[in-house]
Amino acid sequence: MWDQSVRADRGIRLVARLIDWGLQMACLIPLIVIVAMNPQQNGETPDFTPLQITGMVICGLAVLGLAIYQLVLLYQTSQTLGKRWMNIKIVRNDGSPASFGRILGLRMVVTGVIEQVPCLGGLFALANVLWIFGEESRCLHDLLADTKVVNA
Repeated sequence: MWDQSVRADRGIRLVARLIDWGLQMACLIPLIVIVAMNPQQNGETPDFTPLQITGMVICGLAVLGLAIYQLVLLYQTSQTLGKRWMNIKIVRNDGSPASFGRILGLRMVVTGVIEQVPCLGGLFALANVLWIFGEESRCLHDLLADTKVVNA
């Protein structure tokens, strides 16, 4: 079967990733602010008020809820919220649907583990992103997982 799908534009992929990142930050920044308001002093554990603890729990639940929702979307549609809003999705290189295991395992977990290797991980992360400027417009995580991002 020949694939007739159109590869997603690099800029659209970037905007989708920025949307996903922005949603994560919207959940995390209040948590960071709450913790920063009570810095550790003299090696003692900071005392948080019940309101601050409630805020931290709500932020933690928001982060967890967003992560679960994004995984459900990836499982059901091969899209994150950012990809859905930008009308793009992940498919196999031949145009067939990409399995959840391939998306999560090869595109996300394997590259995430490699990026944690001291010194080399940072270089890999940079190469991963810059690889999109190659002829096929695919990042290294796309090559590892035999996937591409196309217009939905």
